[in-house]
Amino acid sequence: MRPAFLTCLIGLCTLGACSSVSDPATDPYGLWMGKLVTEQGICPTSDVSSLRIRGHEIVFNPGMSSSTLKGTYEKGQQHYLAELVDKGMNGKPYRQTFSGYPVGTAIGGTYTSPRCRAHVSLTRR
Repeated sequence: MRPAFLTCLIGLCTLGACSSVSDPATDPYGLWMGKLVTEQGICPTSDVSSLRIRGHEIVFNPGMSSSTLKGTYEKGQQHYLAELVDKGMNGKPYRQTFSGYPVGTAIGGTYTSPRCRAHVSLTRR
């Protein structure tokens, strides 16, 4: 075989592998991970955050903390919302939310709590 033919064949195989990455707008199911980037306050940025979409369930874990934000997903949605409302130390509600949306082959989103606001770009694992 000619070297030029092999080079073209390898290039086409590589492009085929890249095009098989599914778009979260049509297939968001699976595990997505990324690091929070603080916009305001004190956020859990030292560890990665995870988003899992499985069946009708959305679970977001900010910075691998003990907090687990939950939501529901219906096929075809372009918005992923999860929240957790705990009782704070002062007895008032302590609300944490994750609001995400498809951005190319990633899921972008915003995490908010009374102590912090951060954005995140999550990639499929």
